[in-house]
Amino acid sequence: MQNTKFNLLFVLLLFLVACDMQKYPEPANSDQCELLIYSGMTMLQPLQEISALFEKKEDCRVKITSGGSGHILKSVETNQIGDLFFPGDKSYIDELQKKGTITQSIQVGYNEAGLFVQPGNPKQITSDLNHLQSRLLNVVIGTKNAGAIGRETERILQHAGIYQEVIDNSFYMTTDSKGLALAIISKDADVVMNWKAVNFLSANIGKMDFIALPAQKIKKQPLVMGLLTYSQYPELARKIMQIASSDVGQNIFQKYGFLD
Repeated sequence: MQNTKFNLLFVLLLFLVACDMQKYPEPANSDQCELLIYSGMTMLQPLQEISALFEKKEDCRVKITSGGSGHILKSVETNQIGDLFFPGDKSYIDELQKKGTITQSIQVGYNEAGLFVQPGNPKQITSDLNHLQSRLLNVVIGTKNAGAIGRETERILQHAGIYQEVIDNSFYMTTDSKGLALAIISKDADVVMNWKAVNFLSANIGKMDFIALPAQKIKKQPLVMGLLTYSQYPELARKIMQIASSDVGQNIFQKYGFLD
């Protein structure tokens, strides 16, 4: 009798397990490879378009983690995983190349800083950097340690001899280009220094005006994509780099303001 009960229980257990396997089948592409790209905030949209083109050609997904370039640099060094590093300033690439973490790199465009003001420029702000010292204006700038635009802001304002004065005058400081754009959209700021390409993002169109800085005040910063030594799929990662540097990829970067 006990054996009969045991056998019935065993059969019932097998039946439930079988039903459970049918209810929760394995994903069709559970073994599909996945590439990880670390990207600065401003380049996220063009990178998403390029990744979509790559995914159509290859049986491989692309995951993008984005943020201020200083933050994603720390993520790369802490996690020690991933395939491509794409910061908003070449100096971050240079840092990892010196450490042997980047094995190959390619330039795909450039970043250029400028001023952003409220639509219609109601405060009549010009390209004169001294506006950033004015006590009559709410000024927001990027922090130099968190994002590429903060690092570039420091370069420009140090060269002009007013960096500390602008920090002292700032309403607050934020981590990356997205935070600076939000400062204008939320009307926290009358003026910010940000990447020109921010003006091309669909979410920002009509919500801010861009003021170019004089050529002698700025330097276009190369936009460089680097292959990480941690990459599990270096040949596939190189294919993304090839798309980014191809005519198709260059047209995408031009559309988003990273090329003239």
